[in-house]
Amino acid sequence: MSKLYMFSTSHCTKCPEVKKALSEKDVEVEYIDAEEIPELAMMYLVMTVPTIVDDRERAEDKYKGREQCLAFVNTL
Repeated sequence: MSKLYMFSTSHCTKCPEVKKALSEKDVEVEYIDAEEIPELAMMYLVMTVPTIVDDRERAEDKYKGREQCLAFVNTL
């Protein structure tokens, strides 16, 4: 099943802003703490947070950092 994932950590200072922007959209998102589930973060090659992985079209588009993530959220 394809999904939209947002990777973050508990100490990320930019993640709450991206999470808030996502919560205002009508889209299903799975929030993942990259430190709690490192195997999933490694599977998607997540090296920074916040990172959004759009796997809905099986393309695995990836948006890294606050600016890219917010730009992507604005397209939803």
